Amino acid sequence: MEPEKEMKALELLNSPEAWCQESPGKDVQGNKVFALDPEAVQWCTLGAIQKEYQPLQWEEIMDRLLRVLSVSEQAIEELTRSDKACCLTEWNDDVERSFEDIREALDAADI
Repeated sequence: MEPEKEMKALELLNSPEAWCQESPGKDVQGNKVFALDPEAVQWCTLGAIQKEYQPLQWEEIMDRLLRVLSVSEQAIEELTRSDKACCLTEWNDDVERSFEDIREALDAADI
């Protein structure tokens, strides 16, 4: 029996309907929920990372995405884990952000 393959955030956010802004997750009624809430049917970028990766992997995954978003290595080193999460949340929630922007960045970061 093969070990279960870890799903990537890119696979979770497989359609515009699976992505959200302004909350880590949303339920079927559009109510804001935590990313790991069993009722969640939509996720922001950070929420998708939290759902699909183990907590010990979160910072490494955030770093990979920040590099794709052209954040310098020096800046990444200076940011706390919380700062990185805030940066990704702000990026995800930008009113100019599109689902395609999200998909391209996740694909480029291979997450």
